[in-house]
Amino acid sequence: MKDRRKTKAQLVEELEQCRQAIAAREAAERILAEQQALRVRSDRLRSLGEMAAGMAHELNQPLQGIRGLIEHLLIGMARGWSLSPEEVKKKLNLAIEQVDTMSHLIEHVRTFSRNADGLEQWPVQINEVIRLVQELLGAQFRAHGLALRSELAEDLPLVCANPFSLEEVLMNLLTNARDAVEERQQTDPGPVSSRVVVVRTGVEGEAEGRRVKVEVIDQGVGIPEEILDKVYDPFFTTKPPDKGTGLGLAICKSTVEGLGGTLYLRSTPGQGVTAAFVLPTLSPALRSGGR
Repeated sequence: MKDRRKTKAQLVEELEQCRQAIAAREAAERILAEQQALRVRSDRLRSLGEMAAGMAHELNQPLQGIRGLIEHLLIGMARGWSLSPEEVKKKLNLAIEQVDTMSHLIEHVRTFSRNADGLEQWPVQINEVIRLVQELLGAQFRAHGLALRSELAEDLPLVCANPFSLEEVLMNLLTNARDAVEERQQTDPGPVSSRVVVVRTGVEGEAEGRRVKVEVIDQGVGIPEEILDKVYDPFFTTKPPDKGTGLGLAICKSTVEGLGGTLYLRSTPGQGVTAAFVLPTLSPALRSGGR
């Protein structure tokens, strides 16, 4: 009886140890999830910071335009120029258009920061998303001595997506391309054509299997073959800490696959990378939908 009671005590102790181990594992998983969420937010804040830097350049042009219009009117009034009401009205309307341009940019970034994580999806024309991203990042590319060019196929079929999530994917891919081109330029400056990043759209497949394809093409340093399969791993990065968290491609891959698509990279070390993703098109029954 004594040995039997001892066995039961051991069993109770082992069960308690197992319970504690499970609780410890769950606590560790919660901490890891929280840390990953913080890194994701950090990566998104970095993206927003880069958008803000691009906006600083984009906003400067309409601000200078407004200043020029107002100065022209003030100089005319001071010098007694004969300004017709129609001319004054025209210049004021031009100033209002410039203000509207700035408001559009600012509101778009605010909306992006709120909705990039949103699960809501609706019919999207991906060329429109690309044009918005190009508007947000174009000045930033120019400030880095690079060009951002688009080759967009006409009459693309719609896809079902959250456009702000697609913007995040495109911004990550374009930022990677920009960094790769800059890195190559530091060691191997090539012709002007090598300082161009191209965004290209098209369609592949037929009938119900049609898919919209987006490619981001650079002539940067490329990705070594031995790490090509690792670049999608969370927190894997070849960049210094202030350049990235290693979550960009992991987020891109997760987002694209969540939309039923596929993301892949083709690379030639020293010659560049083509980052591409494909998304299924809307079925005919849904194409007349809309948000």
